[in-house]
Amino acid sequence: MDFSDTFRALGGAAVLGKEVTSEAELVERIEQGLPTASLERLKRYTRLSDRDLTSFLPRRSLVGAAGKEWLSRDLSDRVARAASVAALARRVFGDPDAALEWLRTPNRALDGRVPLALLKTGSGADLVKEVLLRIEHGIYD
Repeated sequence: MDFSDTFRALGGAAVLGKEVTSEAELVERIEQGLPTASLERLKRYTRLSDRDLTSFLPRRSLVGAAGKEWLSRDLSDRVARAASVAALARRVFGDPDAALEWLRTPNRALDGRVPLALLKTGSGADLVKEVLLRIEHGIYD
């Protein structure tokens, strides 16, 4: 997965304040905290509703982010994780609506769990990415 897809899903230089030229730079930016605008950009990019977001982001964090300029490190990490998975889903399915539908639908390869709900942890996001990459390569077990 190319870090630039995640960067674009978060709003690119216009939202993050500067161009990011490596995955290490993106990680550093996330560790510093993302601008709150990156959350809004993610919502537009993915077409996720606030209800969708609460499947992997704590509701109190979303409410607390309103009116603030920067997201916490933890919330920034979760937002970036979702951006990475959403960008991969868009690439795999070639259509934002198909990607959104897949992310919202219980999946047999994930033991019937909804992909979005697995984005609460890095391990869950890795599992979702594995399934997406298998789909991309034509492996449907």
